Amino acid sequence: MTYDQSYMRSHYRDVFTIAMRCGENMAQNGAEAFRVEDTAIRILKTTGFAYAEAHVSVTGLILSLDDPSMPHEITLVKRIQDRTSNLLQISRTNDISRRFVEGQLSVEDAQKELDALKTAATYPAWLVALAITCVGPFFTLMFNGTLADALSSLLICFITGIVTVLIDPIKMPLFLKNLISALVIGFSFVLSYDVLSLGQTPGSIISGSIMPLVPGMLLTVSIRDLLNGDYISGVARGLEAVLIALAIAAGVSISIRLAENFRGSYSLSIPDRHFITYGQDWPIPLWTLFQGLFSFISTYGFIIVFKAQKSHLLPCGIIGGLTWFIYCLLTHYMGNTIPAIFIASLAASIMSYRAAVRLKSPATVFFTGGIFCLVPGAGIFRVMYYYLSHDVSDGNSQLLLTLETAGLIALAIAFHTAFHSLIRSLLARKKPDP
Repeated sequence: MTYDQSYMRSHYRDVFTIAMRCGENMAQNGAEAFRVEDTAIRILKTTGFAYAEAHVSVTGLILSLDDPSMPHEITLVKRIQDRTSNLLQISRTNDISRRFVEGQLSVEDAQKELDALKTAATYPAWLVALAITCVGPFFTLMFNGTLADALSSLLICFITGIVTVLIDPIKMPLFLKNLISALVIGFSFVLSYDVLSLGQTPGSIISGSIMPLVPGMLLTVSIRDLLNGDYISGVARGLEAVLIALAIAAGVSISIRLAENFRGSYSLSIPDRHFITYGQDWPIPLWTLFQGLFSFISTYGFIIVFKAQKSHLLPCGIIGGLTWFIYCLLTHYMGNTIPAIFIASLAASIMSYRAAVRLKSPATVFFTGGIFCLVPGAGIFRVMYYYLSHDVSDGNSQLLLTLETAGLIALAIAFHTAFHSLIRSLLARKKPDP
């Protein structure tokens, strides 16, 4: 059933409430500022009123609606609390708002669906713990670890997954939750590497094991906010990502420094080797195919941790696997990571937008999974780790490398966004006037 504008005008207060609820839900669960604002404004404009505006920051949402026919302007400020990362909530809220704007939902139906969304079933705790367990080992292999290193990471992530699921329902700052999980990773590493003698390369083991914790989605949203001119939100999310990385680095550093008092120092360097050497002279080396497979599995598990919709798991995994495969293949032939990161990020952006259009879902969902393997989360951790260890030289070197990677990803997104906008504007000009 389609509802005309007179219906919306007569229910403008309810429409305002729906816009606020949709905006609040998306902001709480990690959507970009421009997406939250666009969603709220589209809903408000269904009334046909003269003035409809929205402004969102990381911690607040402001909506205004005004028209000469109204007795007075409506402006409401909503505090955004208990922020988390839930891609399922973003996707379903986006779907509700889209159908409401298209006239497929009445005010009452939209409110009922938003009420039902509060109790929407997510993945069971055991599956989230299993996903965390699977992410680490395959990232360890992607970081040129051996099979023994992957086995060590498997044990570390298994313990971390259980602890993470247990502390997730507890109300505490995100910094503290990540610090606790990082301490568990550090002590579990000491247990597996020193006590059980599992693994050969500490750098690959630790870098792979912390990947389920790294703020990949925050970095993604921060970059997209900055590129869309939402500087306050972008900078705030970027600082939050840095704080999370600091918590991870501090937790791992504390546990490892305690162990080093008894056994000597560990090396966090990642070796330039891998355990599959056959087929390296092929046009597409066998190792790059395995890297793509490892990335697919890692992205699939990672996107479960962030509670993506079930129908989005496979597309996200495929985009993530292809993105890392492109990066590895280009690095193999070019011997330079700079063009490889840019082209792979550009490919991830294109694939994410195409998936978003086809599945009628926010591009953020697919882009978060698509560039997860490229986002320098482990690099941010190593920067903080070196600085906390008073190793300023290595810290500065790693910082430059991390900023370079983040900058290339941002540049690729900006290039694709600008090109996409240009094509759309040219096509719009060619359409004949009705």
